[in-house]
Amino acid sequence: MKNGNIKGFVYVFVFVVLSYSQSSFAAGFAVTCAYSHTKPDDSIVYPGQPGRAMVHDFFGNTGTDAYSDYTTLNANKVTTCDDKADVSAYWLPQLKRASGIVVPDSVKTYYKNDQPVVPENPIPAGLQMLAGDHNGTGPKPQVNYLCRGSGYTTVAPTTCPVVTDSTGTYSQLNISVHFPDCWNGAKLKPGSRSIGNDAHIMNYAGMIDYMAYRNSDGTCPAGFPVKIPELQVNISYMLGNDPDLTTAQLSMDPILVDGVSVPQWGSLYTAHADFINAWKIDSMKYAVDKCSNGNMDCDNAIPVYYSAATADAWISAAGTVSTSDPKLQVGPGDIILMKFPTPLNTTDYPWQSASLQTMAQNTSSSSAVMLDLYGASTTWNDRDTPPKTTDCTKQYVGGIYLDNVNQVRLNDVTNYVKSAIAAGTPMIGICVRNSSGMTVVFSSREGAFAPALYLK
Repeated sequence: MKNGNIKGFVYVFVFVVLSYSQSSFAAGFAVTCAYSHTKPDDSIVYPGQPGRAMVHDFFGNTGTDAYSDYTTLNANKVTTCDDKADVSAYWLPQLKRASGIVVPDSVKTYYKNDQPVVPENPIPAGLQMLAGDHNGTGPKPQVNYLCRGSGYTTVAPTTCPVVTDSTGTYSQLNISVHFPDCWNGAKLKPGSRSIGNDAHIMNYAGMIDYMAYRNSDGTCPAGFPVKIPELQVNISYMLGNDPDLTTAQLSMDPILVDGVSVPQWGSLYTAHADFINAWKIDSMKYAVDKCSNGNMDCDNAIPVYYSAATADAWISAAGTVSTSDPKLQVGPGDIILMKFPTPLNTTDYPWQSASLQTMAQNTSSSSAVMLDLYGASTTWNDRDTPPKTTDCTKQYVGGIYLDNVNQVRLNDVTNYVKSAIAAGTPMIGICVRNSSGMTVVFSSREGAFAPALYLK
């Protein structure tokens, strides 16, 4: 599918429809993670040294601490993120002002592809990154500030006005940190290092010598050939009815005075963020392939488990079997059959629903039609053992509601998929029948968008 965008959810009876349409935004995806916990830890700068770092607010993986790396994060698949495939760790310095500590609300991270001049690659598992300026004293292009009702700026605000809208009356500050998006293809984390009492004046970002920002033309600089999504980490602070930020400060690393750790604080220009990637590997691949490189703004519509069709075919009303067309047609008397590998290890990550993901449109008129989904046998293939009409059973498993817009939709088949998983069935078959009198055309696995099972 080309030039599309995940537009939103429409509920029709019990069928969830997820549509992709023309996007006015950059391609990519996003995840929102609620605040998890606060600790004086930093496993990138001070690995294995609990209490040595500045106080940080943590988001995403609930077990993040001074010992965290890909192995520990992947072992704790509990996350505050709205996509359960993301058990990564995100952390930022603590914010305070004269009235006290400000506990953040959430972090929304955009995984962007603003200049799609070269294909992006999935972020490698375990990649550790820093961005921003721990010792900043003025505006930097990688750090932006946003007050509710205003636009982004590199100038730290001294006040964020109280704004009234449909969500209420309050003040809000967002701090946005942009990460480098070109990798050297080798290192995943900083090498061994010795950090002494002058840690508060060191160049933290310089530790990440295996990452670089892209060139102005969107290409990667020499020595950093691997383009990955650009993370834009946005932390939001709800300030209530107090707009004052003249005393706002961010935590910095403590210093030792006579053997005592003394907390340090800096201006809003010391804003920075840390990240360790622990996305489920195939979910990250889906996000980059379908969203970043597919020119779609997918937001958080990234599956936890995804299984593309390994065979599909359509049988005409006259009995002709087509197994290699880029399109699957279901008109009066026609049948479409698909089969998918049953997702494996589905207890590793939590998921709630299973859907059939297809790209299709009514080619007869602009009217909306309802197609019926049934269970199908999986003894056929689309090479030397083509399906028969009897491979489409009478076991009703769901439906597809669509119109003449050629877009991707998700249609619920949760109970059918759960039953197949529970039975240990290696393959899952689904067929489509059409009693509407109109013709609907689907993309096949040889076409622009392969049918798939989508668990989230």
